[in-house]
Amino acid sequence: MEKVVEKVAPELLSEEAERRGLLSDGQFRRRKARSAIDAAGIMVDGAHPAWTNGHITGVLLMDIRAAFPSVANGRLVNLMKVTKMDGDLIHWTASFLLERTVEMIIEGNAMERDRVEAGVPQASPVSPILFAIYTSGLIKWVEG
Repeated sequence: MEKVVEKVAPELLSEEAERRGLLSDGQFRRRKARSAIDAAGIMVDGAHPAWTNGHITGVLLMDIRAAFPSVANGRLVNLMKVTKMDGDLIHWTASFLLERTVEMIIEGNAMERDRVEAGVPQASPVSPILFAIYTSGLIKWVEG
């Protein structure tokens, strides 16, 4: 059941983040009708007028997946509360991030399990939208 919920949760979180206006117009991952092709088209469309006037144009592309481990889980949950996201989604997120552990296996030898105090798991389908919510203020600041 846990895996089923983890597949449904990204859609629910994404819809709620859209309703709350948390996501920047420049964010494309985990958003309906926004693909990499859309991102490239918007970039070229925005740059074209500058090019025709002889101006130099730049773009900042951020692949922030490697930053997933840096998510401060308490801050993410608090941000969701402050923005008045749906209480059930906040509760699910807090539970999803609670009591996570990691176990490293080196040359077939399993090390002791350690608690994970921060971060969202990179292999989870819910992680991209949680990270987008977490960084929503930063992205809007960079765009501004």
